[in-house]
Amino acid sequence: MKKISIISKNQIFAEDLSQQIQISQPSLEVVLDDYISCDVIFIDEDEKLLKEISMQNKTIPLIFFSSTCESSDYADVVIKKPFSLIKFLKKVEDNTLIPKIRHKECLKFKEYSLFPVKKEIVSSITGSCIKLTEKEVTILKYLYNNSPETIGKEELLENVWGYSAEMTTHTIETHIYRLRQKVEQEGGSQLIITENSGYKLNI
Repeated sequence: MKKISIISKNQIFAEDLSQQIQISQPSLEVVLDDYISCDVIFIDEDEKLLKEISMQNKTIPLIFFSSTCESSDYADVVIKKPFSLIKFLKKVEDNTLIPKIRHKECLKFKEYSLFPVKKEIVSSITGSCIKLTEKEVTILKYLYNNSPETIGKEELLENVWGYSAEMTTHTIETHIYRLRQKVEQEGGSQLIITENSGYKLNI
């Protein structure tokens, strides 16, 4: 993150935030109301503009300041106002403000597109968009990150559930079964393959 754009109808807010960022991180360039060739765009309160810029820019991270909402389909991060300036500047400094997997980013395999942040999986064959649970997303991400290896049930149990005495491999079997049923029910391709008493993603 080298160049930041701040877009706000509140000139005082924009100028003050710009000044604070540059004091905290002198190496960063901050511009106002100009988002050409920027690494990150901050948008203050304007949801219409947020949607417009999100549609135009598929790769630039968008941070939305809002006093009314806590989430948005068009922003990678929503910062609820009022917010802690110290915590905000700390996240800018250590590069943790922007999530590693953003709203517009997806993991693609077979005909499926998995959007981890939105907890959705879309099939390009059936056109269906299916909501997933946090655990189902974690299972798919773990299998994806370890493809094409077959992952044993014990390994999944430890890395997805954080192994505990009350958890058994039956827990995994049940979750995998329900996940398959949910995603494949409308005619989609097989999602997860069972092999050697373990599982792998159908890449």
